[in-house]
Amino acid sequence: MAGDPSGAVSRAYGVWNPKSGLNQRGRFIINPEGKIMAVEVLTGPVGRNVDELIRQIKAMQEVAKNPGKAAPAGWNPGDELIGTGKEFIGKY
Repeated sequence: MAGDPSGAVSRAYGVWNPKSGLNQRGRFIINPEGKIMAVEVLTGPVGRNVDELIRQIKAMQEVAKNPGKAAPAGWNPGDELIGTGKEFIGKY
């Protein structure tokens, strides 16, 4: 998490509010290749969940190590990954 007092980063990611002169609460997970993997934008009165952020990063790291697999909803470190593809539809 970081602040952006000038608004430069917020403008670049589309979370700058020019009317208020403030940033929206934005969270972006960017992989080592520079690809945006997740985006969350919340209204000012709602805070972000750091535990959920960490869980999602760990899930993305685990999936990156296991091509053809996915982390299902509610996945936590140590849980099994699931298969992806048409042959797995309706199996979980």
